[in-house]
Amino acid sequence: MDGKIERSFNVGILGENQDLNTLIGQVFGAPGMRSDLQFFNRLDTPLKQVFCAVTPIDYPDKIKPLLQTLMLTDIYVLVLDMNTGLNPTVGELLIGIDLFNQMFNKKTIITINNIEGNQWKLSNEINKLKKIIKTTSLDGCDILELKNKTDFEDLKKKAGNLGISLLDREKEPEVPTYTKLLIDHVFPVKGIGPVALAIIKKGILKRGEMLELVGNNTTPKKIIVKNIQKQDRNLDVAYKNDRVGIALKGVKPNEVNRDFILTSPNILKKESEIEAKVYINKFFNPKEGKITPGKEKQYYGLVDLRLSPLKFMDGDEILAGNSGNLKMKFDKPLFHDGTGLKGIVTELNKFENKNRIVGYFEQKI
Repeated sequence: MDGKIERSFNVGILGENQDLNTLIGQVFGAPGMRSDLQFFNRLDTPLKQVFCAVTPIDYPDKIKPLLQTLMLTDIYVLVLDMNTGLNPTVGELLIGIDLFNQMFNKKTIITINNIEGNQWKLSNEINKLKKIIKTTSLDGCDILELKNKTDFEDLKKKAGNLGISLLDREKEPEVPTYTKLLIDHVFPVKGIGPVALAIIKKGILKRGEMLELVGNNTTPKKIIVKNIQKQDRNLDVAYKNDRVGIALKGVKPNEVNRDFILTSPNILKKESEIEAKVYINKFFNPKEGKITPGKEKQYYGLVDLRLSPLKFMDGDEILAGNSGNLKMKFDKPLFHDGTGLKGIVTELNKFENKNRIVGYFEQKI
């Protein structure tokens, strides 16, 4: 089958109830790879659609897998559990979804779950939710009450329609400028060597082509794509949004992880210090009510799937809900294609019923 005629949709399943997350994940596919992220995958042959759903494990205790799920996927399904209702965890999820929607043009569906026995508070919770999202990028998104099999089928259909609208809006140029893949897992296969599971975020991928493995202070490694698989089929070419397994030549399995990017040669630029416009979200509570360069505790920057400790070195003091210009220094280099770094600022501490997502930044070029 020619992979080009298929449309691939990557769906983030976001909620604090792992059982519900798994139930909804299985709407989109069979359980696959599991680590700090759980994947679900399915080829829907009649619809010519491939779904890849991802849910973060150990959230809300750990925020890193949540942020990486938000980065990997394009359609978000917020899973609201009526047994617990609107709480600080849902608040943090809404903040993360809203920031990624604003920065990276994502789409969202909200689902209401565990309705049986909670009908008495359903209307009130939905009204409160609508009021909360009224001033965010989620305003007007679908809110689905999941009660029976038909509701779950409707969720899948709506997710597919959102995916189609995103693909139609963000069509690749006739000749893609370069290829970029975000790696989610790597493992050795006897007789083959290292195999990476990755999502194509830009361009097309061809069997036999040379890519660079970028992600540290050394010269990028040259990698040959020996083979491409998608849904257990060997392909010569794969396209944007496809999650693929690729056999790699030129690297050892222990030399590749989620910090690394596969990209066309000579594209990505490395940055350790930048001048950036920084926005502090209005629901983050910094020390003394503001971000003060040179005086703040350790924060972390997320670009693609790579996290680096950072310091605000110089620039404006920024109150929550405002933006300013700051000099940022990263402990680990981050990478961009010449258009500048663009990412999330976060804390990584264990969840203590308060938001850990600080805001976002965009490098000034």
